[in-house]
This record gives sequence, C-alpha cells and structure tokens, in this order.
Amino acid sequence: MHIQVIVNQMIILFLVIIVGYIANKVGILDKSQNQKLSSLILNITCPALILSSVFETKSGDFKTVIQIFIISIAIYIVLPFMGILFGKILKVPKEDRNLYQFMTIFSNIGFMGYPVIQSIFGTQALFFAAICNMIFNIFCYSYGIYLMSGCDKLSFDFKKIINPGIIFSLIAVIIYLTKWQMPQIIGETSSLIGATTTPLAMMLIGSSLADIPPKEVINDVRIYLYTIIKQIVMPILFWWVLKFIVFDKVVLGVLVILVAMPVGSITVMFCNQYKGNVDLASKSIFITTLASVFTIPTLVYLLFT
Repeated sequence: MHIQVIVNQMIILFLVIIVGYIANKVGILDKSQNQKLSSLILNITCPALILSSVFETKSGDFKTVIQIFIISIAIYIVLPFMGILFGKILKVPKEDRNLYQFMTIFSNIGFMGYPVIQSIFGTQALFFAAICNMIFNIFCYSYGIYLMSGCDKLSFDFKKIINPGIIFSLIAVIIYLTKWQMPQIIGETSSLIGATTTPLAMMLIGSSLADIPPKEVINDVRIYLYTIIKQIVMPILFWWVLKFIVFDKVVLGVLVILVAMPVGSITVMFCNQYKGNVDLASKSIFITTLASVFTIPTLVYLLFT
C-alpha cells in the first residue's frame, strides 16, 4: 500500500473531524444531538457496515476466525499489564492509575477504528475488526467496570454486551463460515447505510472534541508522553510479536492498527458513571485523537510498506 494514499485518507478523515468541530461551534450540533448521532451510528449504520463487509468479503475458513478470536483475547489479557507498566513509567498519581489502565486497554475501535480500517485496508477488513470488537465489548463490560468502579469482585453483565453491533458481528461470522450468498438487495442496502458510518463517526468525534477547552490540554506533559508510548511504541511491540504468528498481512494490519487507535470515547462515559477523572479522560481523548492523524500513517509506513 502506498504511503501517500494512507496519508491522504487520514487527512480526509481529519478534515471531516474539523467539519464536525465547526458544526458544534456554530450550533448545528450539540451534546444532545451528539448522543442521538452516537445512537444512530452504534445501532444502525455500524451494524450495517459490518454486514456489508461480509457481503464484499470472499468466504473464508474457520481457522482464520478462530485465530483472530484467540489473538484478540490474548491482546486484551496483555493490555492491562501494559497499562500498569505505563502508569509506573509515567509516575501517574495513584488515584488516576486505573483510568490510565482503562485508556490503554479500551481504544476507539468503534467510532474511529472502523473508518480508519476501511480507509487503509478496504471494506473487507471490517469483518476482522468486527471480531476484535466483540472481544473488546466482553472485556469492557466486565474488567472495564471492575477497573473504573473500584469493586472488589470482577462482575460480568451479559445484558450490556448484547447490542446490534455484537449481533450483526455474529451474523457476519456465520455468513463467512457457511459461505452463504447474501441476497444482492440486502447486501447493497447494508452497503448504502453502512457507507454513512465514516462521515457521521468523524463528525461526531469533531463535535465531541469541540466541548473540550483547549487550554486544559496544553499544559499536561504526561499525556503527550503517554500518547507517544500508546500510539507508537505499543503498536510496534505488538507488531514485532504478532508478525511471527499472523502471516496474513491484512489480519496483522487490522490487529496492530486497532491497538494504535486513540483513547475511546467510552472512557468519558465510564468516568461520568463511576465518578472518575472526567477532565483527564477528555484531555486524553482530545490529544490522542488529533495525534492519530500523524501516528497511524507513520505506523503504516514503518510496518506495512
């Protein structure tokens, strides 16, 4: 893949983020509309995008799906330890260590991961990203809650992980494995609806960033160091290990780029619910999202060209 194409795609995504930012500042979008837009993406356009990915993907074998499942689980087992290590390296205050660990584990796979993966590797790669996202949800609504709530026991709320994204991911896996030929009218309809995910998600990110005062971001040196470690050093480490296990370049690329995603917007939601450091979470999202415009093309150039 040509690096210029990747850079151009990231610039396009960044420009759409700016459009969302401006839309918020001029009053077209606000927090209430952001919530509705988020619901639209999560419950309708993103599931349609996942379904369309398997419509355009050649049927594969069971081994590929199992490999991605196992490696995804392994990644989410390793990430908590990396989060703890980063906290010690950066000398994070004790009260914020769990938050840093959460930010390290749960990146922005949904709103930004899917559009970026689609831009870099094509629509077919979204199927692999959807498998990773299933594991993400399982860990997020079990270990993530344990981490942010400060509970002594690790609990698991099965109801919270059942959502349209998970359901359509499972449907996509079934279609992929059974080699069932989806009716063209359903495939094209899902492709049409799914195609709106990228612009809507990028504008939502821009609108959300507009609510964060820039002055609060500038003076936090630790977040800048954290961004370099999380979005460059950590993905390179994962790539170095995974290249000996994963021989499909697209699968390897999806796994590494998803690890390199910025801090997920779900971090703020969890901070609000469990009385965490909302300001720190917001600043981290702001900086890591803007940095990803530069870090992701750099990673693709270094690792996949």
